[in-house]
Amino acid sequence: KRITLEQGSSHALFMVSSFGVMVCLCHSAVLSLALKLFVSNYMYCFTCAAFSYLPLPHRCPSTTDPFLKASFDNNNDISNMLSDTVYDTILSGKIATVPNFIPPSLTAALRSDAQNLYQSQHFSADALAAYGTETTAKFDPSKDRTVLKLNQWKRNDIGNYKLRSDVFGNGIMGRLRADLARNLDRPNLTKGTSLTYGVGSTEISYTRFGPGAYLKRHIDEHHEELKGKRGWEKPTRRSITWLLYLNEEDWNPDVNGGELRCFQRKNPTSSPVPVGARPNGDLQIGWLRPTSNDRIERAVFLDANRRAIANNGSDKGSCAMYCILENNTQFYMTNNFDPDPVLFLAGGDFFARQLIAKNPSLAPRFHFLEPPRSAADGLLKKFRGGSLIHTEPNDDEILLDVPPIGGTLVLFDSVILPHEVLPSKGRERWAASGWLHEDQQEAHSYHKYS
Repeated sequence: KRITLEQGSSHALFMVSSFGVMVCLCHSAVLSLALKLFVSNYMYCFTCAAFSYLPLPHRCPSTTDPFLKASFDNNNDISNMLSDTVYDTILSGKIATVPNFIPPSLTAALRSDAQNLYQSQHFSADALAAYGTETTAKFDPSKDRTVLKLNQWKRNDIGNYKLRSDVFGNGIMGRLRADLARNLDRPNLTKGTSLTYGVGSTEISYTRFGPGAYLKRHIDEHHEELKGKRGWEKPTRRSITWLLYLNEEDWNPDVNGGELRCFQRKNPTSSPVPVGARPNGDLQIGWLRPTSNDRIERAVFLDANRRAIANNGSDKGSCAMYCILENNTQFYMTNNFDPDPVLFLAGGDFFARQLIAKNPSLAPRFHFLEPPRSAADGLLKKFRGGSLIHTEPNDDEILLDVPPIGGTLVLFDSVILPHEVLPSKGRERWAASGWLHEDQQEAHSYHKYS
């Protein structure tokens, strides 16, 4: 029987004490076998003790060891890694945090691997983050957000590959992926093309934010039709965003900053109707604000497969917007339309509302999850005296800042939650991060960019 790490020391003591009894009672052949079992199990305990990043976190069942890939089988282990509250929070479109998901020693080991790879120049600056005033500062990779990209992550000749790939990627993230697929009822997380990319997670990387670096407000995934020419090129889409912070234990968010700022919904949503994505692959693009007559906020989805040919052969468009009623039926708010250009115009709420003309009472309630923006938005914000670094919440949003404390796991739906990263102050901010993917909808000939 495989010894778990919590049980390891007591089992070792039991084996030592019982071994003397076995010597007296066993035939020499049995004794030989017992000796082999003893040595084997003793060496297992010794090997486990040699890994400074163990023992297990309390959220993982004591009968499994998620940090050593060889010691468990994802397909056979059906116990939950997380609490029901975590799953419910993700499904409601909010951010879930799991403190102490891994022990400090494993956090330190992963951070050390990341730092060594950064010093060895295996990280790449992605220039997505910003720093300084944005008006006078010149680009400096040491201050920007840099990433150990997937092609570097998967190299077995650099850094601590066994830790990075076997222990963390295939081990922890592989099991977490299967766990979320089951408990979020997203079976496509563990099926199809999305499994052929990375290690445990379709996208997985180390990330480093230099002192002062921050990331502006954004959403991680959009409907295929909202991504222009890129929309139908990829076989998969981002489904779940995850981060595991690797900072030192003395990180103080009041002093060091670097929080993940999330813009969560203030109003109750139409539970149990799902948000973010539908089982058929349709993604959410907006909300209907609540009113005195309809006090819940309703998710608005985009159906991109509404191609209809009129009697005269004219093209009536392939898209339509809909929401889900309490009886789980789809209520279409618009006629069919062509997504380009109306869904790409800055100030898009106004233009999208014109599509809901057949439901005048619904049109004023609609707004995008994250409206299209133009270069003029930043200039206007600066002119009005607003901060370019962080974003004030809208009236229907609540701010939640998550401090980047080492060992904390963060999970949220990639489609629905706007977020940004506040500047780190005076020190580097380290994390492992990525996205769990699902296969996206099949592209058809009537999709403009398929």
